[in-house]
Amino acid sequence: MPKKEEGEEEEEMMRVRISRKIYFPIYLMIVVLFLTLAYIQFSGKEINSLAFRAVLIFTMGAVLLTEGHRYQNLYAIDNQSIIHVRGILFKKTKRTDLTSVSDVELIQNPWQLLLNYGNVEVSVFSKDNSTNVKNINHPVEFMTFLQGKMAKKHSFSPPVRAGGKK
Repeated sequence: MPKKEEGEEEEEMMRVRISRKIYFPIYLMIVVLFLTLAYIQFSGKEINSLAFRAVLIFTMGAVLLTEGHRYQNLYAIDNQSIIHVRGILFKKTKRTDLTSVSDVELIQNPWQLLLNYGNVEVSVFSKDNSTNVKNINHPVEFMTFLQGKMAKKHSFSPPVRAGGKK
């Protein structure tokens, strides 16, 4: 393990993905379908094989699509920037330097507030280049971590040499 040199700080990073909580209605539909199948089975009636296959296909498709959607977006904060990576096979990375961030805004509706997930909008001086961190778990912790990194980045200023001499 290499030694840290004096003045060198350890890289602290936070990575987040979209919360599974936004898929609650889909997962609830899957549970209702399986409970309906179980009720039909235990009431002594025969389950139509086409209906059973349809429930299985719906379940597999729903799980694959929701997890695929989750893995399409990765948000990360390191010591220098906030990073948004989009895509699974073809990736597009957007990196915003922490010194150019002008505003951080937390957006939550009552449902998101109850389930502790939400959106964080990271704005630079132009609203056109803002990064929207959508539907993440614990958005307040993400925002606090980001603001701490911004404060460290803004408080550090390289030494200024008078007259341009060494």
